[in-house]
Amino acid sequence: MGKPYSEDLRDRVVAAMVSGRSCREVGEAFDVAPSTAGNWYRLYRRTKSYAARPMGGDRRSKLIGEADWIAERLAKACELTLSEVREELAGRGVEVSYTSVWRMVRRLGLRHKKKDDLRH
Repeated sequence: MGKPYSEDLRDRVVAAMVSGRSCREVGEAFDVAPSTAGNWYRLYRRTKSYAARPMGGDRRSKLIGEADWIAERLAKACELTLSEVREELAGRGVEVSYTSVWRMVRRLGLRHKKKDDLRH
């Protein structure tokens, strides 16, 4: 995975855009894509910041509010597969991927194996 552009470069690109130069001109001058220059400028106009967002991690999991339910459900029925848990969550109105369910089970410190007790 790549790294975010430096704050110094972002400063110079946004300053050039504020001075009235076009996305294409600024992109060429600073060796960034014109769309990147435009995105930083729009972000600056909207929020007065153009800082890079945090990278990596599962920051917006839809399952954070369902963690207790998942732990309770798996404790009651250890024969459930993660796909079945996912289907039950969909029935509760929470549409997520198999991987999201797997990550939440791991985050809860549970081992999930069919025909195996769940232990912390």
